[in-house]
Amino acid sequence: MSMKQITTGQDSFLDIVANLVGILIILVVVVGAQASASWVKLEPNTELLDQIEELESEFSRATDVMAKLDADNTHLEQQQLKENQLAAALTDQRHQMLMELEIVKREIDKKQAQREAKMAEIDEQAREIFQKKSEFSRNRQQLERELDGLRRATNAVTANEPKTEVIKHFPNPIAKTVFSEEVHFRLDNGKLSYVPMDELITRMKSEWKVKAEKLQQANRTIETIGPIRNYRMQYELAVEDVTQSTNVGPVSRKTVSFQHFVLLPASLTMGETIAEALQDGSEFLDTLSRHEPRKTTVSIWVYPDSYEEHNQLKNWIHENGFQMASWPLDHGKKISGGPNGFRTSAQ
Repeated sequence: MSMKQITTGQDSFLDIVANLVGILIILVVVVGAQASASWVKLEPNTELLDQIEELESEFSRATDVMAKLDADNTHLEQQQLKENQLAAALTDQRHQMLMELEIVKREIDKKQAQREAKMAEIDEQAREIFQKKSEFSRNRQQLERELDGLRRATNAVTANEPKTEVIKHFPNPIAKTVFSEEVHFRLDNGKLSYVPMDELITRMKSEWKVKAEKLQQANRTIETIGPIRNYRMQYELAVEDVTQSTNVGPVSRKTVSFQHFVLLPASLTMGETIAEALQDGSEFLDTLSRHEPRKTTVSIWVYPDSYEEHNQLKNWIHENGFQMASWPLDHGKKISGGPNGFRTSAQ
């Protein structure tokens, strides 16, 4: 190939490139012109501005309403807190009155026993006087004066003795039942022990249907479960006839019903003293550590020999934010319950 042919080829290539550049320049100019022609300046719309202003006004009013509702909610929460505190104070006052009533009952029973002993002593003295009267007729007048003196003393004792009224006491729970869980403890002989009420009731319900099969041969059955945490539960199931009205008349059928239960402690002396119960690592503190104070009621089954320890425990319970319920029990009574709630049961 000659030098002339190479030069001619390069010129042709440059011509093609120049033509392409020219075409691109023309396209850019055309597109720019069309873009300039399509640009339209938007004028403000009065109606749109009014709508925006109205929306801003509504937003402002909604903000004010929300702020007022938030303030009202804060006020209601404060009022509810005060009412809860008042309810707790009233519960504590009622509990204190129940304990005082129980103490008064004990005092009345004690005075009644002293009065009966005094009357028995006076009667014995009167009988001795009558015996002396028959044996020592020579001292009849003196014996009669002594007898009259003793009779006057009897009348004076009867007149000065206050009228005794027997108060029938049926222990009832004092607790906040609306928003609290319940943990049970037994306070006897100055010692505190945990009562696994929920665990025993759950175990009873789990085996209820199996034990009910025994009622095919008998109308009643008494079963025992446990021990759980040193307590056993003894409960009774019975078959009852239930009559229902239907379209074809009364229909009778048999159904199994729960009668009552009794808790049986493994030992009458088990538990912790109050000093031991309030130390770190005790069963009492370990049990309560699994419950939230404001939502938990501590129920104490207390016997007469432990009222002083009960008062010590009450102060600690309230200082630590728990609610408290007391179930006074007489000597020889056991913790028990039935379909209508808890009650005491003779040993």
